[in-house]
Amino acid sequence: MNISEMRLPRQMEKDGSAEIIRRVLMARIAKLWTGSEIEVPVITVTETLKAALRKARLQGRIRCGTDPIFEKLAGERKGIAQVRSQSKTVYGDRISRLLLFSNDGAERFYRNIEQEIKANTPRLLGCLVDIDGSSLGQLITGKAGIIKIVMVEHKAAVADILRTLGDSSGIGAMITPDLS
Repeated sequence: MNISEMRLPRQMEKDGSAEIIRRVLMARIAKLWTGSEIEVPVITVTETLKAALRKARLQGRIRCGTDPIFEKLAGERKGIAQVRSQSKTVYGDRISRLLLFSNDGAERFYRNIEQEIKANTPRLLGCLVDIDGSSLGQLITGKAGIIKIVMVEHKAAVADILRTLGDSSGIGAMITPDLS
């Protein structure tokens, strides 16, 4: 996936934050594993990111665990294929799902993530979070536990979380839309 060309949620394109977030995402990238064919953005956990993740969790827009996430993505892929076969309308061509995963997984874990990212491009953006599974579990649930992967499932929540990434660069105020 070419980050500089990916289409972010429509509201981000409209409010001008998309280009800034693309630059932030390209600033720090890494291969998922030694033989990986793709690179993903590496994001740092900030207080604003924590707050956005908690908000998404309270809204029921976070799904945890590889099996539930991969099953959901497979179902959505099937549905999108069916819609495309019945209509000429372009559907599913912009980021609407955000896959966040910890930095302490095994190579097999990252190979599986790479396959899902490839299968769900361009609507799925995968980001390596600079945090271990225990800390991610604590952040998402507020309890001790290990969570190595989460998916943000709604475009508004995806946009909220992506906007927080600008805060670590000191540009957060520039990408928050003026609602007055």
